Amino acid sequence: MHRLDLTDQVVRMVGKEGMSVEEGTQQLDDILNMGPMFAWYWQLLDWGLASWSVCLLAFHGSWIDSAAAFVLGLVAGSLNLLASRLKGYTNLFEASVSILCGFVVSALGEWLCFPAVTLSATVVLLPGLVLTTGAIELAARNMHAGTIRVGYALMLAFIIAFGIHLGNNAYVEIFSAPNRASNMDLAVCAPVSMWWWWLAFPVSISSICLLINVHPRNWPMCNVAAGAMFAVFWTLVIHLQLETIGPVVSAFVLGLVGNVWGRLFRRNAYSIMLPGIMLLVPGSVGVRGIMSMFGGSETGSGAQLVSQMAQTSLSIMIGLFASSFVVHPHGKKLSALITV
Repeated sequence: MHRLDLTDQVVRMVGKEGMSVEEGTQQLDDILNMGPMFAWYWQLLDWGLASWSVCLLAFHGSWIDSAAAFVLGLVAGSLNLLASRLKGYTNLFEASVSILCGFVVSALGEWLCFPAVTLSATVVLLPGLVLTTGAIELAARNMHAGTIRVGYALMLAFIIAFGIHLGNNAYVEIFSAPNRASNMDLAVCAPVSMWWWWLAFPVSISSICLLINVHPRNWPMCNVAAGAMFAVFWTLVIHLQLETIGPVVSAFVLGLVGNVWGRLFRRNAYSIMLPGIMLLVPGSVGVRGIMSMFGGSETGSGAQLVSQMAQTSLSIMIGLFASSFVVHPHGKKLSALITV
């Protein structure tokens, strides 16, 4: 996201502040050749923190569940670093992480809540953001990019679900153990008090910021925008049980805060909104979609998967488009981002 911020600034300077095209091209080359913003060990720790915080915040995990999710998140982050160095392992990465998580959590299933830990450990891989981005691209009439993203998101959901299922079945068949994945309902877990969510929330947002390379100077604003979104989501969905309009209004508030900030300071608003979008997506798209996937014995579970994932993605899309229209009724000009 830091490179995207810099690219957006170059676009503005070339289009509005008189920078020459040659100088702009040179700056784009410099941006393209920039090294990573955070060292590998920070990236590795971030996978663990993301899994820990999301386990408490979105997946009804206990403190023991979150600790297990943290360890498995570190393992997943290590495999991600391995995939970045061994190109042949890249195509096997998502499946191997899912299989490993399913196997390990099944082995420790007597002490852990299976759905909370497996979904938390694979939270970075969940396809909710990809699907939402694809829906936004399709709505913006970018047919090729949108279709590819939606198809990839659905395939990734199948890969993750099958990997967890395969890892669980491998342990069950080898050790003749009870099937821990037979019920992926998060209601069977023992969550911590909701008041602890406000502790996990800034950790979750900050870990997402590090994951997508948001510059640290933008982290406070990311927390403010996502905090406003989460407060609305908490009120509408959790307390008032308005599960249909809750994601729409939450996404609208998130987009409104981000776009107003971007217009006032002439900065890229998308980098401010994206951490909140990613937090809104796993709790609705990722959980419901993959839970429906594991409910294969139920009639119409496949249709339920597509319906739930599409419904939440479209809710986020509508909220973001509405907020962008309110702040930029004539559209955005001279920006590297024209969609949201």
